Amino acid sequence: MEIKLTVDNTLSDILAVISGPDLTQLTAVAAKLDTNPVEARKMVIKTADQLQVVALADVLWVESLGNELTISLHQQQLITRKTLKQFLADDTAHLFVQISKSMAINIDALDRMAAAFSGNYYGYLTNGQRVTVSRRYIKNILNRLEGGTDNDAV
Repeated sequence: MEIKLTVDNTLSDILAVISGPDLTQLTAVAAKLDTNPVEARKMVIKTADQLQVVALADVLWVESLGNELTISLHQQQLITRKTLKQFLADDTAHLFVQISKSMAINIDALDRMAAAFSGNYYGYLTNGQRVTVSRRYIKNILNRLEGGTDNDAV
């Protein structure tokens, strides 16, 4: 059985079309989709005094300073002992894109970008916060915005 997935950003809701010659297989696929609701992806953040479970969608950006990683949520910031490279190596890489040597943002939280000085850009997040995007990472961000999955620096 061949499965083809096409994402149409112009639609306001999810539309799934399943087609093929075998009605039994199609019914099984539809039943599987119906019984497996999509869960919000979560991660555990170990701070100095607690373990906190947060939804990945709530993380706006992460910034590394040595072995300390600051994780910014909508209402708070958490600090954990991890490098940016370790964070991006986890299974969070599909949602985050590196914007500088020490910072990555949630690609879904990026609202717009505007030109800044020296070829850099400013990224504006959905909460109104502004982050500086290094010119070294612009091609990578544009690739991700256009549907690519590569998260390597150019």
